Amino acid sequence: MNAKKTSIQSPDSARLIALDNLSIPTLIATRDGILQYANKAARHLLTYGDASSDVLCGKELFYRLGPNQYHQLKQACQRFCDEQLSLTFNYGEHKKRIQLFVTPLLTGSPEETLLQITLKDVTQYEAAQHLPVHFHQAMQQTEDMVMVTDCQGLIEYVNPAFLSQTGYSEAEVIGETPRILSSDEHDEAFYAEMWKTLRAGESYRSIFINRRRNGERYHEEKTITPIRDDTGQISHFVATGRDITDLINSEQRLDYLRRFDTLTGLPNRQRLSEQFEQHVMQRRKTPMALFLVDLDRLSRINDSLGRQAGDELLRLTASRLRKSLPAHFVGRLGSDAFMVMAEEVQTPDQAAHLAQEIQQVMALPFELTQAELFMSVSLGITLYPYDGDQFDELVNKADSAMHRCKDHDQKFGFFTEDLTLQTQHRVKLENQLRQALLHKEFHLVFQPRIDIATEQINSAEVLLRWIKPDGKVISPGEFIPVLEEMGLITSVGEWVLMRACIYASQWQKKGQPIKISVNLSAKQLRQPNLPDIVTRCLETSGLSPELLELELTETSMLEDVSHSISQLSLLRDKGIRIAIDDFGTGYSSLAYLKQLPADTLKIDQAFIQELDSNDPSDRNIVQTIIQLAHNFNLSVTAEGIETERQLEIIRQLGCNEAQGFLLAKPMNEPELLTTRHAFNSRTQVTRD
Repeated sequence: MNAKKTSIQSPDSARLIALDNLSIPTLIATRDGILQYANKAARHLLTYGDASSDVLCGKELFYRLGPNQYHQLKQACQRFCDEQLSLTFNYGEHKKRIQLFVTPLLTGSPEETLLQITLKDVTQYEAAQHLPVHFHQAMQQTEDMVMVTDCQGLIEYVNPAFLSQTGYSEAEVIGETPRILSSDEHDEAFYAEMWKTLRAGESYRSIFINRRRNGERYHEEKTITPIRDDTGQISHFVATGRDITDLINSEQRLDYLRRFDTLTGLPNRQRLSEQFEQHVMQRRKTPMALFLVDLDRLSRINDSLGRQAGDELLRLTASRLRKSLPAHFVGRLGSDAFMVMAEEVQTPDQAAHLAQEIQQVMALPFELTQAELFMSVSLGITLYPYDGDQFDELVNKADSAMHRCKDHDQKFGFFTEDLTLQTQHRVKLENQLRQALLHKEFHLVFQPRIDIATEQINSAEVLLRWIKPDGKVISPGEFIPVLEEMGLITSVGEWVLMRACIYASQWQKKGQPIKISVNLSAKQLRQPNLPDIVTRCLETSGLSPELLELELTETSMLEDVSHSISQLSLLRDKGIRIAIDDFGTGYSSLAYLKQLPADTLKIDQAFIQELDSNDPSDRNIVQTIIQLAHNFNLSVTAEGIETERQLEIIRQLGCNEAQGFLLAKPMNEPELLTTRHAFNSRTQVTRD
């Protein structure tokens, strides 16, 4: 047999090198079944991992075959000449199923023809051919939904459970994609994660919200598994799932009962507590207000109209609170008590405003089936974290505040009684201020400014006064800050400016030109149409621009320097004078002072009052301010002159104007004209 082998022409070495690196198991044999060559892949397959070529070469092909298989192979090789042959048989003691593809290599005469044999292990494949019968029976009978798609996602198989659960027929889904079940409840990120997992060859498990053929949504607990072919490529996907809608619904129902009030549908105490803890975790110590809203006289309604009417009232109350307070978290604590958690309410004043809103909302009539009712509520307010940092603690304190309100017949109250009185006074003040302008309770007074060199009154500062109908005068220090916080300072400020211009215009027409100085707030300065407002006041009144001076504090002017410069430059170009008020109490920046278009600098009275002391440094401060102003060509006015010593010192230091109670207190228009005449006449007589 070896002699015969040596007489056969062998393949060239280059071909053998190429075959040896080929991943497909390949043999070279004679027509008598004598091996000439086996590449690495073939040696590995036929010798169970022994890669030595000497194990096979030179022996008859498949020496381990049984007689029938050997005879079948040898006959096939001997009769084979110019055709391709495919043969499958068992090999070895492990009973591998090997498939052979035999192809002739024509190298000379037919007797010398070699055969190229490629091998394929089909043991697992053929074993699998017997499994689908069992698998098919299992998939047909299982209660779980089964769907098989190809690698492109096209449905190739669905079982009866799938058809029963979804309502589709087999004809309607075969060839379609699983998107036929989509409910549009999942976003792109959900599917991106799914495909990322599947393409990595891993199973994907999740709960899908799908849609049946009739449009009904259902929850499916599904596992999708990629299936690989014998080359290792993903060829199919198998999805198994079960309908867990009833389970989800029951769990959701239990969760709902645990965390929500069944009568009103509002969050209950536990859900409110969870919301509070969430606020604490996410926003830490950020203040928040809690309002305990208690229905007054609910027990009387239950006694007179019945429990059913009381329940109806509670449902209407819940609906009204939820709709009217969409930005806040509304819940029911139980019985006749509701809770409003307001995360954006962070101060007592803000809390008082919201308490008023709740009172107004609840004051509207309730249309019950049996009757129309007017209800009132009592509110207890606590502030986190000032009154406590635990939910139960804050609720208990709000309850205490609420009961104190009922005892004192108050509409709302804070846990701290002093805070209750303070905020109630503030709310009352705000309500009165809204009516003050309408009822003409605001009045203007004028405080003269004395020219130190001539001792004449040529200008006066306009001051706002609030005189209530009972004659009580409210201090500007009390109501001006409230006007600013309420946002009314701009409208009131415009009214003051217009009235001041009208007064000064009348004086000008009477031959008594008096320059008036009007204070502007920071909010007025930020108004983009401020120059237009001032121009309208001048034109309406007929006042000459040079007789109007606008006073702004140093701080307000430096909040936005570029905007201030722009606004004030426009005003100054019209001939209006600009004064820097309360100088020395703000930034006192020399760089900004140089840029600001100002005409007058007013020294704050705090520095003037210190002139009565014997400390030379106090005098030096005032002297420095005056010299600084003069270096910038600014006129200087000293505020708060109360003693002769103060007046004498600022005169010595070269101050231009003086203002204070020593010289003249704020006065009404007739008094101003009389005082000015007296001052100016006296100085005229002195000169004569």
